[in-house]
Amino acid sequence: MRFKILFALCVSMVFSYGGAAFESDSYLIWISSRCPEQSTTCTSVTYNQTSKSNGKTIVIEGGEPIVGSLSKNLIGYTFYDLQTKHSYELSMDLDGFYMLYIRRYPKPSTKEKVKRISDNDYQAKLAKIRK
Repeated sequence: MRFKILFALCVSMVFSYGGAAFESDSYLIWISSRCPEQSTTCTSVTYNQTSKSNGKTIVIEGGEPIVGSLSKNLIGYTFYDLQTKHSYELSMDLDGFYMLYIRRYPKPSTKEKVKRISDNDYQAKLAKIRK
């Protein structure tokens, strides 16, 4: 019994179950993570994108980490929607600003500036869209 409790405490300390909210001109985005803190290889992340214009949401499980070549820090994720053949890349540029790139080959990509927002702002804006 003690082993089970100790194991559960260790797992909860190692893994950070959280998420981050973002907003662009066209979308509300929620990235949820089930990855160890500071991991640059974990793919246990989920991409939720809700269109501000029509309220449609897409959810993509599993993201490919984007790691800075010099810093070796995690700077974003790429998510692949195999049904629509779209890729969604949310990453930070060298100036610390977030960008969203939506690609569908061979078409040109769409690019939008994205800002980080609080969880409460995300929930309030999402509720307005879904009304």
